[in-house]
Amino acid sequence: MNKTLLIQAILDALRGEFENLQRSSRQTRAGGSDSESKAEGKYDTRSTEENYLADGLARQAQAAADAAAACEKLPLLAFNPETPIDLSALILIEFPDERAWFFLAPAGGGIEVHCEGTPVTVLTPDSPLGAQLIGLKVGDRTTSPKTKVLEVG
Repeated sequence: MNKTLLIQAILDALRGEFENLQRSSRQTRAGGSDSESKAEGKYDTRSTEENYLADGLARQAQAAADAAAACEKLPLLAFNPETPIDLSALILIEFPDERAWFFLAPAGGGIEVHCEGTPVTVLTPDSPLGAQLIGLKVGDRTTSPKTKVLEVG
């Protein structure tokens, strides 16, 4: 699988997420400021709640932008069966009932993209599975969840 195409798909997904969250934040903030949201009594907190929600959406948008910047700067390393897994590794993992591709990135964990027709999930070293995979090689196993590393590229 071409890692350059994979990174581009990840960047596209993160940028799309950023734009959607930023748009939602602006719309929510506008909704919290219009006359319809004006408090009708001392216990009416609709405007305050909408502004808190807008702040949270803005923080998520910034996190997506930061993740895109980190992935854009990521050097794409070459791996072979004897190379320990590290950032930029593309990993095929066998679970008890399925196989799945993962890409180890500094940020953007949980995003699933399709590259060359194959679904790939982004993992970070901070995730439970990502932390277990760091340093493993082809043929090594994790215990929770039970997996086996089949390929690293």
